[in-house]
Amino acid sequence: MTFPLAGLGTKATPALKTERTDLGKDDFLKLLVTQLKFQDPLNPLAPDAFAAQLAQFTTVEQLTKLNETISAQQQDSTLRTLLDKTSLGASLIGRHILAEGDQFTVDSSGNATIRATVGADGGKATLVLLDGNGNAVSTKAAGVVQGGSQVINIPTGLPAGTYRYRLDVESGSGARVTTRTFTDGVVDGVAFEGGIVWLKVGNRKIQLDKLSEITP
Repeated sequence: MTFPLAGLGTKATPALKTERTDLGKDDFLKLLVTQLKFQDPLNPLAPDAFAAQLAQFTTVEQLTKLNETISAQQQDSTLRTLLDKTSLGASLIGRHILAEGDQFTVDSSGNATIRATVGADGGKATLVLLDGNGNAVSTKAAGVVQGGSQVINIPTGLPAGTYRYRLDVESGSGARVTTRTFTDGVVDGVAFEGGIVWLKVGNRKIQLDKLSEITP
């Protein structure tokens, strides 16, 4: 915010060396005092112009205080929210959770399931395995799935480990069916990174905000 200074008179005002293009309340007050100090006694600052500049100074001060108050409130609110999320995350240790995601784990027996919500009436499903960049690296037929919330058995033959996946479902007419995939497991720890609370499930990390269901 900038403020014009009217009625400086004819005397030269010392130059202010600064690279700033706007003024804070302290800068404005210094300029106002300098203006009064160097005004021409034969052509003093008009009362109405002086009053207007005082009003501008008051406005700047009020806006500064308002910005400081809002900033403090936002920081306090953010901290409270973060503490609440951290407390919730800690309370979930040992609990089985379901969250939006694209990971599943195959145990040493070679068994695994995924949870998904399938749109419309369902259809023919294909499990697509993904690499770290989200590119498809392998596909496996997953049979026919119904619409709604489904538990789907992972095709056998995958070595034990954690995988990323996508579930493609095709209706009887060949149309793509909308799916929503999940990841689940028992929480064994909580991590805090970059202002985000993560739930640790084995070697997976699940963002707390993606949580969908908590079971005993």
